[in-house]
Amino acid sequence: MAKIKLVVFDMDGTLLHPRSCWAYIHEHFGTDNSEMLKLYIERKISDKDFVKADFKLWQSSTKETVNEKYINSVLDEIEPIEGAKELVDALHKRGIVTVIISGGIQYLADKWAEKWNMKKALANEIIDDKNGSLKAIIHVRGNTKGPVMESLLSEMNINQDEVVSVGDTVVDLPLFERSLFSIAVNTEDSRVIEKANYHHRSKDLSELIPVISKLAKH
Repeated sequence: MAKIKLVVFDMDGTLLHPRSCWAYIHEHFGTDNSEMLKLYIERKISDKDFVKADFKLWQSSTKETVNEKYINSVLDEIEPIEGAKELVDALHKRGIVTVIISGGIQYLADKWAEKWNMKKALANEIIDDKNGSLKAIIHVRGNTKGPVMESLLSEMNINQDEVVSVGDTVVDLPLFERSLFSIAVNTEDSRVIEKANYHHRSKDLSELIPVISKLAKH
């Protein structure tokens, strides 16, 4: 077995509490995007159209200007899952690189990756356009994390058998498929658990330290 060099984490529901930071923003505004979500899942609308619909819903719910600063202030309310920092710190002490690949929002991914000294965060940007309105730049489509992972491994010159992946939903399965060892966290979804090499039942991520450390010794 090759020595583990990299651990790739999903973000929402894996390192941070809400299952989706997009949904967390909808909760903040009291908006419901379920109809558009259904169309997106059925691939009847593009990522761009899906996100535009979200922006329109958010702005329609308040008299305040919903811009990048506003959205980031909502995202700043989000807290990490217990043991996340301890796990990442322990991996770094063992010389293991950590990365986030998320269908979530880049600001949030960058914030915590920087706090925890992670190598990189790959997610989706929500920024102001030249008119001060929100626009999205999609880097990680929710249902296509596989190519992003492949590009990352190529860039870092790391083989799949040197990688551990950690996730919580079916959209993380492409990460699992491109790793030597996969870990399902914060989930009871049988589709995710069955595909993972290990199901972490504890709510404390620091309890994964011995699990990954054992792999890293080989």
